[in-house]
Amino acid sequence: MKEIIVQEDERDQRIDRFLLKLFKNTTRGNIYKLLRKKVIKLNGRKAKPEEFIKEGDSIQIFLAEETLNSFVIKEKKIDAVSSGLDIVYEDENILVLNKPRGLLTHPDSKEYANTLSSKVIVYLEECCSRTFKPAPVQRLDKNTSGIVLFGKTYDAMKKYNALMRKRAFRKYYLAVVEGEIPSSGEVVGYLEKDNSKNRVALTSDRRNPDAKKVHTKYKPLKGFEGYTLMEIELLTGRAHQIRVSMASIGHPIVGDTKYGGSKKYGVSTQLLHAYKMIVEDQTFECENKELDSFIKKLEKKKGNK
Repeated sequence: MKEIIVQEDERDQRIDRFLLKLFKNTTRGNIYKLLRKKVIKLNGRKAKPEEFIKEGDSIQIFLAEETLNSFVIKEKKIDAVSSGLDIVYEDENILVLNKPRGLLTHPDSKEYANTLSSKVIVYLEECCSRTFKPAPVQRLDKNTSGIVLFGKTYDAMKKYNALMRKRAFRKYYLAVVEGEIPSSGEVVGYLEKDNSKNRVALTSDRRNPDAKKVHTKYKPLKGFEGYTLMEIELLTGRAHQIRVSMASIGHPIVGDTKYGGSKKYGVSTQLLHAYKMIVEDQTFECENKELDSFIKKLEKKKGNK
C-alpha cells in the first residue's frame, strides 16, 4: 500500500484531477474505476471522483509497485520542434501554442497519447511534479486550430483559471463562411447538446434546463462572391458554439459539413481558426496556412473576373 499525504499546494482540488496529474500514464476512466472499487481510498474510506481534497488528507493506494510505476513512468524530454509544438509565446509562467487542426486539446476515451496536452507535458517535463503538471486554461475542438494557453506553474494555473471564470479572456476567431454578410451582428441563444450525435442545436429560448446560454459576435472583414471572411468573438465558450451560431443565421462555415457547410477548393475540414487572444495587457496572435490559402484562391478567382 502506498500512502500520499496531501500538501498545502495540493489542496482544494478534486481527487480525480489530482490523481490524473499524479498518474499521467493512465486514463480518467481507470481512475474512476479504482475509486469505485476502493483500490484508492481517501482517509480510509471510499471517495467520489468529485470530492475535494484538503491539506493533511491521506490517500491510500492499494496497487502493486509495478502497476504504480507504469502509471507514473516519465517520457524522454524533447524540444518543441521534435514534439510538433508551434509556440506563439513562452515565459516562466505560461506557454501559448498554435494548435493544429485534427489534434485533441485533452485526452479522451479514444485518444490518450497523441494530444496537445500530452505533447506539452513531454516538452515541459521539468515543470511536472507529483503535485502539478502543466495544463490548458481553455480548449479548442479537435478540428479547430489556433491559440491555446497552458499554465506552467500551480500559481499561474490558479491566476488564469480565475481570469477565465471572470471572462477576462477576449477570444477572436477567423472563419470563412458561405454567403455574403454585409454587416456585423450577434447571436444570442441556448445550446442543447445531443451526445449521441456529438451535435448541438441553438434555440432562442431555454426550453431545456440543461441548455447553456451562448453569446457570439461577428464582423465581416472581406467579402467575395459567395463567401465572407469573418472575425468572430466568443463572449461565452461552449462546444461547437461558433459553428452552430453561423449556421443558425444561414452562413455555415466552409468545410463544416456537420452544420451545413460544403467543401470547396480542396478544403478537408472547417475553416475556423482561433487567431487572437487578449489577456490583461498581453495580446497573442497566430496564422493558419490552410485558411490563408483558401482566401488567396478566392482573391485570385475574384481578380480573374
